Amino acid sequence: MQLTKDQELTVLWSMLHEPGDGVAREIFDSRGPKAIEDFRTQKASRLWPECVGEEYRAHIPELLERIELRLSKINLIERIERGIRWNARIYFEDSDTQLFEKLRDLGPHRPYLLWIAGDAGILAGETVSIVGTRNPSATGLANAKRLVAELASPVISGGAVGIDAQVHKSAIDRGFRTAAFMAGGVDKAYPQANWELFHDMVQRGGALISEASPGTTPSRFRFLQRNRLIAAASSATYIVEAGYRSGTRNTANHARVIGREVLAVPGPWAFAPARGANAMIAEGLARPYPLTSFPVELSMNQKRIQDAMRAGARFPDEIAAESGLSLASVLEELKPA
Repeated sequence: MQLTKDQELTVLWSMLHEPGDGVAREIFDSRGPKAIEDFRTQKASRLWPECVGEEYRAHIPELLERIELRLSKINLIERIERGIRWNARIYFEDSDTQLFEKLRDLGPHRPYLLWIAGDAGILAGETVSIVGTRNPSATGLANAKRLVAELASPVISGGAVGIDAQVHKSAIDRGFRTAAFMAGGVDKAYPQANWELFHDMVQRGGALISEASPGTTPSRFRFLQRNRLIAAASSATYIVEAGYRSGTRNTANHARVIGREVLAVPGPWAFAPARGANAMIAEGLARPYPLTSFPVELSMNQKRIQDAMRAGARFPDEIAAESGLSLASVLEELKPA
């Protein structure tokens, strides 16, 4: 893997802060790889405030501290060699523009580069993103298979157990390419239970993708940041079962922020696994994409709760206040079946 000096510095810069850091991104957009020299020559505190918007300036000391803690501990050559051992190639936004076209919609939160094991070309074509809960029902798994078949397109997801794994498997079974964005390095692909699946994805023309260098451990924050890439990589995100508060909702929120369409498979109100998707539909976060054969019949109380959620109520007390129902009635409707 032959890299220019500027490319090596870009890789290093990407490792000095967390994914999606808007402050670091604005500094890099202004200074480029010279930003590392700014830090090493102690010019950063003077130069960087002029590179960022006023809202970011107060965060520069935190970024300087983060870089100070990491820079001396990173062995850049070892990370690059680790990527080579895992058959991962580095793609840069300034030289591989077609792969980054959709990701550019993330603005200051877009990635500098991607480590890709497999066929990077999947990012250049039309894809759909499909995500969902790690604890799906049998109905949810069946709906995921039906959705993949009906959309008949290459599939982007997150590689997690549950709905994500089902859509990857279903895509492979139907001959569609599929790619998973990782929260850590491609050598730390998570979960380990899906490693055979990840291998099959790559062998069948798909890919494992990460903005984090090999050796980077997945963490809860990095999973949430990874979700923005899943949302941006496709023109639409489809939801198959989700919790009220979940990584799936986080992905849907990222998609809406950048103007992507969000669609969710609805289910009966009393069917607990469907309630997260139903809530996103009720709030206007997602449009319904009806796969299920059963109608979603709501009682009057359930309709009042939906109207309250459309008006912005999120928590039971807010829903009760907006809908005019008692808190006990709201809690009764929202409790798991």
